[in-house]
Amino acid sequence: MEMGHMNERKRPFEIRTFERGGNEVSVSPERGGIVTSLRLSGRELLFMNPETFQNPEKNVRGGIPILFPFSGPSTDGIRDRFPGLDTQHGFARTSKTWKIEALPNGFRETLESDGMTKEAYPYDFRLSVSTELGDDGSVTIVQEVGNTGNETMPVSMGLHPYLRVPRDLRRDIGFDFEGGEKISEEFENWTRGGTTDIDNPGILRISIPGLGTLVMEVSPEYRHILVWSEGPDSDYICIEPVMRLDGGLADDPENVGPGAVFSGKVTYRLESEE
Repeated sequence: MEMGHMNERKRPFEIRTFERGGNEVSVSPERGGIVTSLRLSGRELLFMNPETFQNPEKNVRGGIPILFPFSGPSTDGIRDRFPGLDTQHGFARTSKTWKIEALPNGFRETLESDGMTKEAYPYDFRLSVSTELGDDGSVTIVQEVGNTGNETMPVSMGLHPYLRVPRDLRRDIGFDFEGGEKISEEFENWTRGGTTDIDNPGILRISIPGLGTLVMEVSPEYRHILVWSEGPDSDYICIEPVMRLDGGLADDPENVGPGAVFSGKVTYRLESEE
């Protein structure tokens, strides 16, 4: 099948943008491999705080950070097993050693183990994140890790998309999927810095005022969907596909054997407002 024309252009501030069929996605390999922008049909899906992006001393608030080897806080169980893993969401989102290559319909970025990663996480791995712009206007992100060593490797990875929604409109978001009612009922929780957790329903239909209906197709490797927003003044909602809950890397990891590969996939598609 012909993939169509693919354009790439470079921007300053460590951002590369890939475009296809009027849709585009931007990424910053030197800022943790983060997806900084996702535009479908000319509409921006993602929130980004430029101050946090440009300040390497801060965690980026926005985009789609890559969570590896675990998502969530570094719990006592994780630190007991891996004393060097004391940073929330792991080290991939702050790594400066991501490498990127263009694909006919998007790009792939990779992060490989080295001496520094093995001090905290003593395994040989190759983590790749492939982002593909589809013929149907969708964007698919495949998060894949290969065990390149000789020991079984525990993982509990995830993605952390910040969806742009003005703070005054967050109550008007519609969640049309199994578990959506719980999210609506716990509005005061997740808009005040708490987290609402539901089992992954597979397909999520999210009606966002002023944007349309965002359809997320989440593969079953991501067992949970977490919903969070930092506080009442935040202009975003995070709907996070994660493979395990807090502490899962130590308590209930996905064990990837030597030579094996484990992956998960999320597809985003935007439907226009009626």
